[in-house]
Amino acid sequence: MNLRDYTIQTGFLPQLKCESLGQAVACLVATHTEAGIVVAPDELVGEVMRRETEGSTAVGGGLVIPHARCAQVSEVHIAVATLAEGLDLNAGDGREVDIVILLIGPSGDPRQMLRVLARLARLVKHDSFLDGLRQATSAADLIEAFARVEETGA
Repeated sequence: MNLRDYTIQTGFLPQLKCESLGQAVACLVATHTEAGIVVAPDELVGEVMRRETEGSTAVGGGLVIPHARCAQVSEVHIAVATLAEGLDLNAGDGREVDIVILLIGPSGDPRQMLRVLARLARLVKHDSFLDGLRQATSAADLIEAFARVEETGA
């Protein structure tokens, strides 16, 4: 499984300035709205944030993986942002979040989204993956860091 297949060129936002996870999610959803993938962005952001209230997706190591399934999309999509300033999301390790990986999937096929989420969970255990994302200063750098992990087989 190549995670890059679930991304779009414009779905990478380096050094995003935001004051909340909701703002970061809205910016990432907007990339998919502009690409014509999402037609009701407010609804999707609301669903992602509703899911977040059920249980934080801050997994530690400075990473949060907000996710939701929705009828708006027919396949899984990933968007990635690094944050200019970390957010305190009460992660279990106490570290501020500075990487947001948004995962959205179709409401009718939870298995597809679970496979991608499981792959992400394996990758984020590798510090080199997260460090590569953090070092990115442009969208091209973020894309390269995201693709590099597939090449190294992490």
